[in-house]
Amino acid sequence: MSDKVLKVAEATGHLSRIYKHRKTGAEFSVLILCGPSGPIGAHTPEACYAGSGYTMAGEPQKKAVVLPDQSPATYWSTRFDKMTPPAESQRVCWMWGLGGDWEASTNARFGWQSALYKMYVTRPGPDATSAHDPIHEFLTDFLPEVKKALAPRPSESK
Repeated sequence: MSDKVLKVAEATGHLSRIYKHRKTGAEFSVLILCGPSGPIGAHTPEACYAGSGYTMAGEPQKKAVVLPDQSPATYWSTRFDKMTPPAESQRVCWMWGLGGDWEASTNARFGWQSALYKMYVTRPGPDATSAHDPIHEFLTDFLPEVKKALAPRPSESK
């Protein structure tokens, strides 16, 4: 992640990793940003990816992940295509989070919060033709682990 991108996003912290899902073998890029709720909520992939030469292929779909012992997480999902050489496609999913709970919001400003997380999960290549969505399966396993890392511990919430 470049310093320029972090500055535009006004991110005060970030994590960028590539994960390989043990169950499916599929690889995903994960980016988690943290920063002031206004800027973190305002920047969406429609603007960011367009600036890199991608076009959005259809409207984002809101999807839900049922998680054990927590409220369902929701996220936006769509495909972005780049036609200029080398042509490429990416499935891009994004959501905003507070304390490890994740939400796809139509107005993600979250102004009542001083800080906000945003997560992008991307998978290069054309969409899978199977009935199983590899990103959805990955998020089902990944989000509970992220919640453990981000949620305040009982001694911190007093």
